[in-house]
Amino acid sequence: MDALKAIRHRRSVRSYTDRPVPDDDLDQILRLALLAPTGSNAQAWSLIVVRDADKRRQLADLIVRGAGKYFAIMRPPADGATPDEHAAWAADYAEQVLGTYRQVPVWVVGLIVPRHLFPDGHEDDERLSDVQSLGFAMENLFVAARAKGLGTVPTVFHWFERDAFRQLFDLPADVDSPVLTPVGYPTEFPKGLPPRLADIRRPWRTLVHDESWGNPRQEA
Repeated sequence: MDALKAIRHRRSVRSYTDRPVPDDDLDQILRLALLAPTGSNAQAWSLIVVRDADKRRQLADLIVRGAGKYFAIMRPPADGATPDEHAAWAADYAEQVLGTYRQVPVWVVGLIVPRHLFPDGHEDDERLSDVQSLGFAMENLFVAARAKGLGTVPTVFHWFERDAFRQLFDLPADVDSPVLTPVGYPTEFPKGLPPRLADIRRPWRTLVHDESWGNPRQEA
């Protein structure tokens, strides 16, 4: 699959088989990820590849727990539901939609590793540059994986289990993980957006402004 087709057909995959990922394919995907642009050529990134069965299970467990907390925050409660009932629903929903994460053969954890190249007073600028660069690398990884028939999904649920996550990987205080992803073979690639998301998807022309702000190709 060429790059243009892989971009068009990349999907957020949340249901996986336990089929192993070939080492050669994984290494190629990682190398392509790290060919991404990087501000000031800082390469203020690293990737943790997680294949150990016990560590994968621990990571999947904390991600599912974090997802439950995320859904409790982001989804409105049912009419009349108490906070405890809503939290229980969110935890059950996370388990329902992400349960196969426990059999994903590989996880890739994206890390920001500060290089401190910017002068004093520009720490926020450097942080933004580093996060952008890691985002470029992860997008390369997503597209390369799709070209190989592999599924991925940008995942941030570990934010809600931050202490457990940091302990699992023994991360230094100045190293952070904005995003990670499973890498594996999907039960099937999603064909389109869920109705809830399709309803709010903006046509691309409404997001493209010609020459200056306020001149979209299509009104919203």
